Amino acid sequence: MKRTIGALSLTVAAAVALPAPASAAAKGVDWAAAPEGFIVPPLNPTGVKLETKKLAPGVYALLSGRPAVDNNGFIVGRRGVLVIDAHINGAMARQVQAAVRAVTDKPILYLVNTNYHGDHTFGNYAFPATTAIVAHRLTAQRMRNFEHEKGLILRTVDNDPSVLADVRLRLPDVTFDDRMTIDLGGRVVELHHFGYGNTPGDTVVYVPGAKVAWTGNLVVGEGFIPPIFEGGARNYLTTIARFAETLDVRTIIPGHGTPATGAILARYLGYLGELVVAVRSAAQAGWTAEETVARLSLAEKYLPPKNSPGGALRPLIAGLHRLNVQQTFRDQNGK
Repeated sequence: MKRTIGALSLTVAAAVALPAPASAAAKGVDWAAAPEGFIVPPLNPTGVKLETKKLAPGVYALLSGRPAVDNNGFIVGRRGVLVIDAHINGAMARQVQAAVRAVTDKPILYLVNTNYHGDHTFGNYAFPATTAIVAHRLTAQRMRNFEHEKGLILRTVDNDPSVLADVRLRLPDVTFDDRMTIDLGGRVVELHHFGYGNTPGDTVVYVPGAKVAWTGNLVVGEGFIPPIFEGGARNYLTTIARFAETLDVRTIIPGHGTPATGAILARYLGYLGELVVAVRSAAQAGWTAEETVARLSLAEKYLPPKNSPGGALRPLIAGLHRLNVQQTFRDQNGK
């Protein structure tokens, strides 16, 4: 079907109206409940520059100079531009737009939010009013918990309120359920939702002509493990399997970290499968949640080598694994 917003049109599969406000219970991850050893992601963008990297004609990644801080990207067609994620505040959103303007003067027609987290959506308001914001239905629902999300994001930016001083809520104009296709003119972009992963509405932005996918938090950078904040390991496993089966991906631009190849999906499947089995075995042996988190340490094969460029991230990744174990235990045992 065709849906028109002002002067913009797009082809939508399973498009739906903007949903009613989410329930108060749907508030996502709680940093305070995380296990000992978990490190809140360091997302403060102060001083960060985004590097533009051309991946194919009209296809560009915007890569953060600080590994944990968000990556973005944009795709240029004859009619205009689609941007992936708005970043964390107005300053970073304007940096994204400046990167686009260094390449083309065509209008930014679409902005896709890959998930509801503030570091991906708080910059929405700084994009032109004529830009149509697109997100999964569940992402749009969760975005309505704006003040709660600001509190969570504040922890990730060193509790510095100045980083978020300018942000305000701007909700998506268009939502979808499973799949959406956007024709920019000579360049088709697909949006896919394969199921729950890091968040309920994780969206993969795929350019089939270039075999490039932006994955938001569903797949984070090379050398990382899946961040199981909400969806549960079993759901995450199914989602990644669907992703791997559906798309032919050569390059993955993650929401955070260094780019990867499609081979990272096999790594994710291995980690998630092992996690599900290990936590189930722990529960069957009578271990408590606390004992399971303490005893199921991360296998060395899932950590970057100590002397590698990613070696400094080992405590962050090991702490994330502890959260994953905790979340998986609760998911499997209801406590």
